[in-house]
Amino acid sequence: MKSTFAISALALLLGACAQAPAPETAAAGAPAAVAGDRARSQDQDVLIAHEWRLIAATDRAGRPIEALRPGVDRPLTLSFSASGLNVAGGCNMQFGGYTLASGVLNVSGLASTMKACSSDLMQLDAAVAARLKGRLQVRLEGGSDAKQLRLTDAAGDTLTFAGQLTPEARYGAGQVMFLEVAPDSVACAHPLIPDHRCLQVRERRYDDSGVLLPPQGDWRPLYQRIEGYAHQEGEHAILRVKRYTDKNPPADASSQIYRLDLVVQRGR
Repeated sequence: MKSTFAISALALLLGACAQAPAPETAAAGAPAAVAGDRARSQDQDVLIAHEWRLIAATDRAGRPIEALRPGVDRPLTLSFSASGLNVAGGCNMQFGGYTLASGVLNVSGLASTMKACSSDLMQLDAAVAARLKGRLQVRLEGGSDAKQLRLTDAAGDTLTFAGQLTPEARYGAGQVMFLEVAPDSVACAHPLIPDHRCLQVRERRYDDSGVLLPPQGDWRPLYQRIEGYAHQEGEHAILRVKRYTDKNPPADASSQIYRLDLVVQRGR
């Protein structure tokens, strides 16, 4: 049975358009308040430029928080835009607003999608939501290639995240597009991978009312993977993806990077 989500083209595009704010600079001799604003902006730029993967969760006594263990194992990820944050990796996507000032992250009440999952993932969602609210002390540690984020709530529980640069930070702005994925992959040549198989894809577009338009071309093999998408043989899908250009790709890799942004439709 095919499962379809009716989403307007405008709504599909809006979620991918947030841009990081430009960092502020303080002139020589600027008042301390201005310099403080600059420092806070730089911290926010660091948050926005990384995807944050949960690697540890401990209480005030340093003991692991069992309800959050599935988030360490899966793992659970936190990402920031200029004014919002998103949590993925549990049962449901969670999202809300935030402000950052003087080493304190203030998180607005998180909203959530309403999917039902196994009890451990539902408990994970609840445990995350209980800790990502109100005032959280923020610590950013490590060098540019090994950033860590520590968030500590009023009860002393600490969530530790490892940072990885976002595609925008690595490659620049991406192009939003829609790809239809055929149910069956096909054999395709790869210089380093024997018996390599490729997804079959073709570009799709929606009109201003959110109506799917006819295909833009024929099926073609996609030699690189779509980051974040796991294909199941026999399953058809339409994906919203972001396409980036790597200006210095490895010799055996394409310069085009595809990353899943949203599963619009999937089913058999």
